Amino acid sequence: MSFMGTLHPHLYCFPMTMPRSTSPLGKPSNLFWIATGVSGLFAAFNFANAFFLAYFPLFLEQIKFTPVQIAFVIALPNIVRIFATPIMTSISDRAGRRRHSMALFSVVALLSFWVLIYASDYWVVIGLVIFLSIFYTPIQPLQDAYAYETVHTLGLNYGPMRSWGSIAFVVATLIGGWYLSFGEPADLLFLTVGSLGLLAVVAVLLPGMPSESRSVTKESVWSAEELRDPQFLLVVLSGGLLLGSFSALYAFASIYWLSVGISDAMVGGLWALGTLAEIGIFVWGAFFLRHLGAWGLMVTGGVASIIRWLLFPFATEAWSAIILQLLHAGSFGMVFLGVVSYLSKLVSNKRLATAQGLFQTAFGAVMGISGIASGWLYEVEQAYAFYLMSGICMAGVLTLLLVSKRV
Repeated sequence: MSFMGTLHPHLYCFPMTMPRSTSPLGKPSNLFWIATGVSGLFAAFNFANAFFLAYFPLFLEQIKFTPVQIAFVIALPNIVRIFATPIMTSISDRAGRRRHSMALFSVVALLSFWVLIYASDYWVVIGLVIFLSIFYTPIQPLQDAYAYETVHTLGLNYGPMRSWGSIAFVVATLIGGWYLSFGEPADLLFLTVGSLGLLAVVAVLLPGMPSESRSVTKESVWSAEELRDPQFLLVVLSGGLLLGSFSALYAFASIYWLSVGISDAMVGGLWALGTLAEIGIFVWGAFFLRHLGAWGLMVTGGVASIIRWLLFPFATEAWSAIILQLLHAGSFGMVFLGVVSYLSKLVSNKRLATAQGLFQTAFGAVMGISGIASGWLYEVEQAYAFYLMSGICMAGVLTLLLVSKRV
């Protein structure tokens, strides 16, 4: 079953471009509902992820975990991502079952989250986080692979569809900031559970893409030269370094802002503001890609990240924190859009999920290692954790300078 329906003319304002396909799926009415479905995938995942990223550390703090323990638990999904994501995405690519993989992984992850809400023992939490991460971390690269295949085959516009994920993230963080003024962080994780259930439904309803065919992908994805291309590997490494620098933000931003006297509601607003800045990049993604290119977007975002993390410890008042959060447009929005666009140009459709999985692996390795290190550093001196992130971004920008194929 797929998202189909009748398109009213005024709905062409929806995030899509005119089709390049002559297949039945390329009919304008079908394109609208496919774009709606892909946007729904991003929205459901990011709504779930917002509560996990922004408020799970507060849940851990509430059940008396130390900063080192919090940093380790937050780093675990990224450590697991190193091994699980390339394996799970390559299995999905080879089987030609991206949509069904997303649905299955979402159901397993939501059940794991549900149990996690009631856990308080350190080792039980670690075991649950490891298990759920095996299924949770591959969802995003599978989404991006599916979305970019609709771009290539149907002429849809990735940036505006992805922006709905950012909008959902904003809504979630605002809900979380409001709820924390009277409720408990653990309650917010129930919304993660519900969102993953919605994601599973949307994934099943979307139509299959050409690459979702066993006859096309039955050979080993690892035998492909395109996945061993030095240019591809450099982009993966640099993207991993630049986005892996977010480990201290995800582990300690909410805790840090509250510790310097910023209110609960403002903490939610800061998360939302950063994502609003990111939305602008996605909505106008075609413009930025046309003028800066994928490589230029990554470099610009990397420089923004270096500045952001160097100044983060000094943003102890709401106005200064707001200014730095606006740099999220570059440090996440530009880098992420640059990476996924670059990979889509270097890798064929049938291996896009594997390529995105390898990027997630690099990002997870950096985030896992730096996340653990940031926990130790944060306990010694809060600022040191963010200085480490700035150094990682410098390494990412330097790696980009080694890329000769600058698309």
